[in-house]
Amino acid sequence: MAARGKMGRLCQALLLAVSMIALSTGAANAQQGNDLEDLNQRILDNPEDVDLNLRYARAAEEAGVLRAALAAYERILINDPRNSEARRGYERVRRAIEPGYTVTRVELGARWDSNVLNANEDPFILFTDDREATTYFVHAMVANEHEFLGRRWRSALNVNIDETPEIDEVDYAYLGVQTGPIFYAAPHIAVLPQFGAGVSLLGGDLYFSEVHANVTLEGRLQGASYWARARVGYREYDPDSNSFFSTVTEDGPYAELRGGLTKPRLFTERDALTVAPFVRWSDIEGSVFSFWLFDEVSPGSYLEYGTEITYSYQITDHIQASAGALVRERDFTDSIREDTYISPQASMTFQGLLPCSCDVKVQYRYRDNDTNDYQSDYNADQVSLSLLARF
Repeated sequence: MAARGKMGRLCQALLLAVSMIALSTGAANAQQGNDLEDLNQRILDNPEDVDLNLRYARAAEEAGVLRAALAAYERILINDPRNSEARRGYERVRRAIEPGYTVTRVELGARWDSNVLNANEDPFILFTDDREATTYFVHAMVANEHEFLGRRWRSALNVNIDETPEIDEVDYAYLGVQTGPIFYAAPHIAVLPQFGAGVSLLGGDLYFSEVHANVTLEGRLQGASYWARARVGYREYDPDSNSFFSTVTEDGPYAELRGGLTKPRLFTERDALTVAPFVRWSDIEGSVFSFWLFDEVSPGSYLEYGTEITYSYQITDHIQASAGALVRERDFTDSIREDTYISPQASMTFQGLLPCSCDVKVQYRYRDNDTNDYQSDYNADQVSLSLLARF
């Protein structure tokens, strides 16, 4: 009986505690609701008052009424675009309520190249006959953002397939994946650390496999968007890949820095300029003796740097023209070989002409590799026609 009495008193005490917590929580929620309602009424009388809107946005965000907080931050930025607290709050709340998404981009088409083998025109060098060929390609990218472990993550899948029926030794395929969380360093700056892996085929056989880690910075500033990426990786080549000769490259590390800046409305309301510089260091082992240089060359060991510049102009609502060039310098480690690659291009994209979310692109590119290794000196013309789809 005594034990039952003690148990009963304990249950009563627990019920009383739970009731007090529920009442206090309800009172707090009611108080928050009253505070929000009171602030809302005062804002209706003076909607341009920045301090009132900030107090309302803070209270709404704390109460979990995120859409109301977002609207308040938007009102502040309309009247005070440089308000740092409102900018941070707007980006923070927008990210919190933004749903996850998946975007797929696919480009498929045909590309004719006058020199698929990148062979020198000297008739005494092997494999210079029938250098031109048509390659059929599919390049796809699937990007996904989702919530995971309480944070937004971005994942990407890349698939590239190039088939050249006339010269199947240069058939190429690549599959790569990467994923990582998103951190927000400032209102318009995101930092993405990611890990990834990839595998490649050449001529239908394993070509190389790799693992890598990278950190990407993305942001916007005064109407321009920019990004920068630092990547380190390790790549291993298969010595028995089905190419013209045995694969020279073996395995080793690489590192690269890449970036991009896109400035819309550079000269007019319908143009844009994109600049994408890069530098890459590779220390992949494997060498071959070059009789033209009378020197040992390691194809996978080099320092490379350059940039790609593209200027685009929206001629009409359905036609965009672009022109630009890729310029690259590659200096091989422990060798006198130096390559300078220049590739100007021009393209025309026809948008929204088909009954799908897709464009038709026609591109011409000239490729020229100027090197002191005579055998590797080449040039080529390239024309491609492709369909670009987004869904």
